[in-house]
Amino acid sequence: MYKILLTGFEPFAGMKTNVSGTVADLLDSTTSTIALGEFPVGSRGVFDRNPEITWESEILTVDSEGSKRISHRVQSRGINDFDGIIHLGLARNAKIPLIETRALNCNRFISADNQGRIAKGEIISGGPSEIPVTTSLDSIRSENLKHPFEFSNDAGGYVCNETLYNTLQSLTSSSCQHVIPCLFIHLPPEELMSIETQVEFVSLISAIVAQPRHVDVVGAIFEIDGRWLASKRTDSIHEGKWEFPGGKIEMDESEEMALIRECKEELDWNVKPIERMMVIDHRYPHLTVSLHFWRCESLSEEPPAINSHSEHQWISTASLHEFDWLEADKPLIQFLQSVNH
Repeated sequence: MYKILLTGFEPFAGMKTNVSGTVADLLDSTTSTIALGEFPVGSRGVFDRNPEITWESEILTVDSEGSKRISHRVQSRGINDFDGIIHLGLARNAKIPLIETRALNCNRFISADNQGRIAKGEIISGGPSEIPVTTSLDSIRSENLKHPFEFSNDAGGYVCNETLYNTLQSLTSSSCQHVIPCLFIHLPPEELMSIETQVEFVSLISAIVAQPRHVDVVGAIFEIDGRWLASKRTDSIHEGKWEFPGGKIEMDESEEMALIRECKEELDWNVKPIERMMVIDHRYPHLTVSLHFWRCESLSEEPPAINSHSEHQWISTASLHEFDWLEADKPLIQFLQSVNH
């Protein structure tokens, strides 16, 4: 189960209701299984297609204190059991939901908040001029959300932007290795989008925000006389680890197409995919990966080029376990040694 901290705002500027608070109240303390639908390999934004989501909601006051409430929870470690934070606000002139991509360090109030405050200038003196949201926007782009929406790079100059900036500043300046995903959605008036539809939209976004980013990857398995081609990583995260050559499946690309492209890029080899050997689903701390391993045949006579790795080696079956493999590749190593001993 995934847990979302959801906020909305109280009414302001003489309004009787605020759609953001209404939606937050309706989802508060509820749990739902959200159907994201099936997606082709390589195009899905998140791995779990039917996640169970539970919400805890807070209604924020439209003033300085309300804009800092979640920021204070972050600073006091009061959000550690949440998988994501979603702020909701009202955009009175919007016709469809607006997903904000960043917060700006600038108040430019045109009218007073519920405290009578008209704020202008920096929200946090000396803070970054802008802070991007910590949610994977690519994951949202990759999904079919059923309802139209737009990305926005200006959350306004009022309490909505102030709230998002304060929360993001606390999240990104904390000492935690993992930054909780945080997003702001401006909702249109309920006359233009029914409350029921808005609840569905926020639920779908919650199912994406709560999950780590997902990638589908192909791995090419080459074997000659009981020896297997392995490649050594050079990137900073996995430097020195061994893996099978391959890479990410791009949108609208088949596994076979990805194998052919990746092997050309990494090895400068023309290859022929023969058969899928194994699919491994692996979860890193903040990323899920599905690895699609294929037995392949090289159509090139030259040795593999050094393009994306520091070296390549042909390793005997008996010696495979002696190398420092990526965690996600280890089940395949065990399989190869069990069937080829």
